[in-house]
Amino acid sequence: MQNTLSIFDDRSDEIKFYFSIMLKMENPDPNISMMGNSRFYKIMKSNFLLMLYNLVEACVVSGMVEIYEKLKNNNCSYGQVIRQIQQVWYKHKINEIYTPTTGRKTYEKRVEEIIESIIANQPIVISKNALDVSGNLDAKKIKDICDRHGIRYRLTTEGESLERVKKERNKLAHGESSFGDCAKDLTISDLEKIKNEVISFLREILNAMETYYDQQLYKASGCSQEK
Repeated sequence: MQNTLSIFDDRSDEIKFYFSIMLKMENPDPNISMMGNSRFYKIMKSNFLLMLYNLVEACVVSGMVEIYEKLKNNNCSYGQVIRQIQQVWYKHKINEIYTPTTGRKTYEKRVEEIIESIIANQPIVISKNALDVSGNLDAKKIKDICDRHGIRYRLTTEGESLERVKKERNKLAHGESSFGDCAKDLTISDLEKIKNEVISFLREILNAMETYYDQQLYKASGCSQEK
């Protein structure tokens, strides 16, 4: 999990630095040449929300991919992992071939492959596509990902601000809002509150992922733990 934690530290620092520049623009500083440009300032605020979403998605996806990689490297078979991981795996295998026009024979073949893999105790492999993120990460989605994998977390904040961050990010990404309009009504105090809540929520989720990773909690009870 060191790669994920490094991403969190680097991008959190980037966000804090960016916020410090906005603070200087809010409180006139002769060293900030664009301080009087209100349109530029509104664009900066919208971009700040994008940076927050970038932090969230990068860390959650990276954390889960590291868990999948360790699971793969441990050569865990179906019977050696907890029920939640078994479900993630076989649903992922089915989703790989799912389309609205997929025929019955295709499903039958995939089910046969799954059964044969289980009987042969083959190592299970899960790719990041199983996460189904696609720009829609908010607190509810992140907690759902953790729950589906059996990752236990303790939160001091419910992360309500992530819903706002996700919605505004999607409006910008799909062209529904301009950078000048997206965050124009958010004050610097609003943004600080959002920043603090997002970083706090994410830090606690990553702590839970790290414990899950280090203690190999994806393994079923009775399975030996490898270093």
